[in-house]
Amino acid sequence: MPLLSTRTKLVVTGILLCVALGATIFCAVQTVQAIQRFREEHALTTSGDVRTIRPWMTIHDISRVYHVPENYLYKWLDIANPQSVRHATLNSLAARYHRSLDGLIGDVQNAVRTYRKEHQSYLSSSRNAQGPPSLRRRET
Repeated sequence: MPLLSTRTKLVVTGILLCVALGATIFCAVQTVQAIQRFREEHALTTSGDVRTIRPWMTIHDISRVYHVPENYLYKWLDIANPQSVRHATLNSLAARYHRSLDGLIGDVQNAVRTYRKEHQSYLSSSRNAQGPPSLRRRET
């Protein structure tokens, strides 16, 4: 005497296949959404949007991505010994200096914006001197 009839096996197999199909569709949708979010974030970052500054970033990262000197950022944040925190993330800097993370990120965003305003004529003239990206020569 079989434990499960053929019909029961077929129904259980059908249910498991439906669950697997549903899980596959769900994962595919989540993957597509993650790719779209990444592309949006990347586009904002490459355009220099300061809203993309994240807690895992270091001052060095921010300096490099947003084209602001590290010393300027350290001075703006009132960090006296930059070498001791050079590889510290914003999250760890906030904890170390007893500041809110959102407040620290806001200060860094303001520093980048202020630097850009102070150096706007220099930045725009250096971009114009290089020409549009499509016409710049690649160095080999």
